[in-house]
Amino acid sequence: MVIVFPTMKDEGLGAKRGAHFGKATFYTAVTVEEGVVKEVKVHKNPGHVTGGCANAVANIQALGADTLVVSGIGGEPLKKFLAVNVAVYFDDKNETVEDALRDFLAGKTVKIDPNHTCAHH
Repeated sequence: MVIVFPTMKDEGLGAKRGAHFGKATFYTAVTVEEGVVKEVKVHKNPGHVTGGCANAVANIQALGADTLVVSGIGGEPLKKFLAVNVAVYFDDKNETVEDALRDFLAGKTVKIDPNHTCAHH
């Protein structure tokens, strides 16, 4: 499983999470096998201005992601992630990737409710 967390800095598991996936400076991708972290990679967000949110979805999908943990996402990008089988979870409590990952692996993070997406997308 590859779990992607939008982040603001290249600081691995200690990185502060970004508020919105498309505007994050980096994507921290964590590979987990049988509940154990196997690899942590940080990727620069190439942006999505010219292609809209479709590019942002493709950018994250290109990282091998099957899971995305966000604290904010628009309705259209959410639909696009679900269409390409990337599960999207909501976490607005944990500040760092490490804390968010711990809660996710403990089963404390819920899939995002489509009714609670950002209205401006």
